[in-house]
Amino acid sequence: MPYGKIDTHFSDAMSTRVTKIKAVFFLMCLVASLALANEQRTIYDFEYGIFSRGMEEFKEGDRAVTSEGPLEPATVITARLGTKFGVRYWLSRGGFAGKPTLHLVYHVPTMVNPNTGEYIDKIEILQEESTLDYTHTMAFEFAEQYELVPGEYRFYIFFENQKLLEQVFQVVLR
Repeated sequence: MPYGKIDTHFSDAMSTRVTKIKAVFFLMCLVASLALANEQRTIYDFEYGIFSRGMEEFKEGDRAVTSEGPLEPATVITARLGTKFGVRYWLSRGGFAGKPTLHLVYHVPTMVNPNTGEYIDKIEILQEESTLDYTHTMAFEFAEQYELVPGEYRFYIFFENQKLLEQVFQVVLR
């Protein structure tokens, strides 16, 4: 009879241990699924800074700076013609198909286009969903003299109501 009590006690202990293992496993699966659900609509990697320059001397209207190659990490940018700065980012592969486009927003210090008299302090771009699975660039390039305005340049990337990225650059005059 003592074996029966030991065996029963052993069975109860094993049952409790199995129940705890099941609960821990369930929690791990729940956390992993939440992480995957959030990862489906995220920027999984990005870099920011100044893009390499192609030509040394730029004239107004030139746009010869490429978005390829390495970025020099920087958040303080010297305003001069031909300087291109911003972020290069990679989106997670899932979660974007059949969804609305990304909304790219640039908040810049107020600029005045001398040709049109237009005041510019915000630039918005809608990025098509068909191109969402590749490397992307969100950049600002000083191509016109009136764009050389010091101050805070804020870059935002939104998907639906979710902010995916915010990067701030401080532009200074040389």
